[in-house]
Amino acid sequence: MKNNIILISMAFGLLFGGKAFAQDSLRFEKFNNLYFGFELGKNDRGIEMVQSAVWLQLGNNYYKIKGTSSSDPKPNSKRYKENSSPQLTDLSLILGKNYTFLKHHQLHVGSGLSMVTYKAKNKDADFSDEEKRANLRYTIGLPIELRYSLNFNRNIALSCSAHASANPIRNFSGLSAGIMFGLF
Repeated sequence: MKNNIILISMAFGLLFGGKAFAQDSLRFEKFNNLYFGFELGKNDRGIEMVQSAVWLQLGNNYYKIKGTSSSDPKPNSKRYKENSSPQLTDLSLILGKNYTFLKHHQLHVGSGLSMVTYKAKNKDADFSDEEKRANLRYTIGLPIELRYSLNFNRNIALSCSAHASANPIRNFSGLSAGIMFGLF
């Protein structure tokens, strides 16, 4: 219980630390918006990966919820059943800074906390459901990201990102490219 309270207070500190909204006049700059993003790429083991995210950009700060998922392709063999390949998923809360340069280019740097789930590869495809559940491992990680975006306007942009997650189960990193859509 004590560990959960510490983790929750760390998350609130990352999200709201250093901001007094009552004293802060929110300046509406050119790229302030609520964004949705989708990226495809590869991780450090050469496995395909998908990322999706929602973030709020205000001034030079952004607040992001990001999901990352990767899994090895299933082998073409009858001896393997569904769910026999390893999978890695990551759900992150990220607080970061963005820097605008040359009018339409942005560089985003952020870090936060993440929940990482890793499913190890089943050596025996005939595992029972209980044994498959025991193969799942959960932990808390520290994600970091560096993302470049070329903003055509407030509503659409192309992005490239490098990201990593340090955690006790399996550290990973990756490169991806995709598209971002602004809501307003």
